[in-house]
Amino acid sequence: MVANSRPRPRLTRWNRLVRFIHMYESPLCLRGSLIRLRHQHRYPFLALLCLFLPLPAWHFRLPEPVPPQDILDNISLFEARQPPADLINLRSIPIWRARDTPVRSLYRIYEAMAARQYTAISSEVEYFWKQVRQSWAVHRIPDPGDHDPIRYALLASIAEELANAFNWRLEMGMRRDVTQNIYRDTFDDELPPFTPEVAPCWTRGVPAIAYHLIQDLPDNLQDSSGNLVLEKGGQNRNFAKRNIVTNTGFFRTV
Repeated sequence: MVANSRPRPRLTRWNRLVRFIHMYESPLCLRGSLIRLRHQHRYPFLALLCLFLPLPAWHFRLPEPVPPQDILDNISLFEARQPPADLINLRSIPIWRARDTPVRSLYRIYEAMAARQYTAISSEVEYFWKQVRQSWAVHRIPDPGDHDPIRYALLASIAEELANAFNWRLEMGMRRDVTQNIYRDTFDDELPPFTPEVAPCWTRGVPAIAYHLIQDLPDNLQDSSGNLVLEKGGQNRNFAKRNIVTNTGFFRTV
């Protein structure tokens, strides 16, 4: 058998540079972001560029809030404002996450609750939970000062329920930074103490929804006691104190 006498190719500096460029991935994961954007955009490079705009403000602005009367039980409007597939892709893009804000997420949860899209609520709560920057602590959610009393009441109740739901996870040993999760060999093992999440202070001043604000809504969205009904038979206290009937099991997913 004749040995292979073909000379081994030289690994030049140029070859090393090309390989480095090909293998390098920046903290913004631009290559992976482009792959994500190709699923929903014909021109992914342009779509990626748009995620860096507008400047000089770094954080994205809050979209114009939709009136409760328009989005309550309105699935088509909800999906038109934030297509689920597009939102899933955006959550996976670092530059979009870096420019997103807790208030924007709070309003996305509000829209999902108003439209009764429970799967969307769960995924948005999970997204909020995984944001580990200090600005995403629940007590740091800034007061939106919403001028619509129905929407403001919903936002306040959502913020309070986020704190409760996150504490429920913390009590089980979960941490917002997944690398810090606590694992037990048995359920009898004690978990270390944790710093609980606290609702933002502005929620305490948000009043309940007055009946005259919902009396013109369809019958399936109100009850005989003058409450706004998002989920029939709901018993959550954070929402009940503002005359909102709903459950919040979709806030507690693992």
